[in-house]
Amino acid sequence: MNAVLQPLFWRLANEHNSDLDVVSVLMPRGEEADKVAIEYAIDVSFKPSTHHQNPIDLRWSEDDSELFMSLLRKVMNITDKDIQLDIEDNMIQGLIHLVATARFHTPWPGDELEGEDFMTYRREIEVGDLISVNTIHGFFSGVIVALDSIDATVILLDDIITLESAEMPEEEQEVIMPSHSLLMLNRVCVLPAEFAEDVDATVLH
Repeated sequence: MNAVLQPLFWRLANEHNSDLDVVSVLMPRGEEADKVAIEYAIDVSFKPSTHHQNPIDLRWSEDDSELFMSLLRKVMNITDKDIQLDIEDNMIQGLIHLVATARFHTPWPGDELEGEDFMTYRREIEVGDLISVNTIHGFFSGVIVALDSIDATVILLDDIITLESAEMPEEEQEVIMPSHSLLMLNRVCVLPAEFAEDVDATVLH
């Protein structure tokens, strides 16, 4: 399947008459004449602004597609030339999960989490980069999903935990913000990936 040419859709379905919509991804399969859509569940839900009984299908926006392609290039080192992807691959589904989080979640303001700025080496940052977030609780891994001249919007790939509980067993650690949260911070808090421990693409899924 050529990911560049293949259209993708989001399906938003109400979860058991609750306040949440569950997001899945639809991919058309087969020849044009008898094309059917295969639905893949992803672990993303959100509270919609309006309620609905029937599922809603939305075509991926240009921003969705551009973010997905940036993640492919940056995280999986896949070039634009004749991209062949298997949507059932765990890594691909992990990237789609990131795109869905960026599309449907509202970023948390990270002002109170931002660590003190300090002199260190920096790199130019771009959407799709694996990075470290400098917080008052230490450095934690994330991936950039949006940028402007002042702020960076990041999806966390680690739980942000308190310094006091960092050495405790995992089940006893105090989680300030869980992994896969969408966080907006000042760009000065975004540092190279090696500042956070165990930064690896495998934490995406």
